[in-house]
Amino acid sequence: MKMWTRNVLLGKIRKQLQSRQWRDYKSYISNFCQLSYMPQGRPRHTRAMMRNAGYVERHESVAHVVSGCSALVQTLYLTRHNAALKILFFEMLKGYQLADAIPPWYSPVQPKPVYQDDKVTAYWDVPVFAEHLQVRANRVDARFVDRENREVMLIEMSCPWMDNRKQKEEEKTLKYAPLRLELKRQHPGYKIRQFNIVIDALGGYSRSLKEEVKTLVGSDRYREVLRRMQKAVLSHTLHIAKTFKVMC
Repeated sequence: MKMWTRNVLLGKIRKQLQSRQWRDYKSYISNFCQLSYMPQGRPRHTRAMMRNAGYVERHESVAHVVSGCSALVQTLYLTRHNAALKILFFEMLKGYQLADAIPPWYSPVQPKPVYQDDKVTAYWDVPVFAEHLQVRANRVDARFVDRENREVMLIEMSCPWMDNRKQKEEEKTLKYAPLRLELKRQHPGYKIRQFNIVIDALGGYSRSLKEEVKTLVGSDRYREVLRRMQKAVLSHTLHIAKTFKVMC
């Protein structure tokens, strides 16, 4: 996504969030999200210690609201996450002939937990029950077991703030390393692959994501799939900002 587009979107979000006076908004965010704002004028080393203790800079409020508020993880963030991921999931189902049609990007239709035929089984938010190792993180967002090509694909979606994309990719890869090893033992001879689908809260993504989505849905469809996923993410990010405007 072009930088000017991000700036326009960020301006819209800030306009939504600043429906009251900025001071009132800061107070509301602080109370709702239980934030502690860092006092102004502190030395750099003091600010670093305060950040480690949980304090945040005042200019970070927009980033916190649209991608970093723990109070919204299981509600608005999860809705945005699922809205974007299901676009890719339905495309893959269609490619494997497990679905006849693909809903529009704005459709409220949610995937079923399991789709399968004699060649492929697809799972949506279904945990893996470990048989050989102790696995704590056993619930990936989506999983495809391709028996014909002897391959297991794990798909993890995330919508962090735009400065945290690389960090989120590394976290996902490390988090599910034991699960990948467990699946390697459950499916001897299969190739285990994890795809981290990271689109930030303003719709941006890395070049490597293009290649991963191209691998999943094909070179003729990946651009359109990414475009619709961006639409879903941006639409829900603005909805999150509007929700705070109403609540303020």
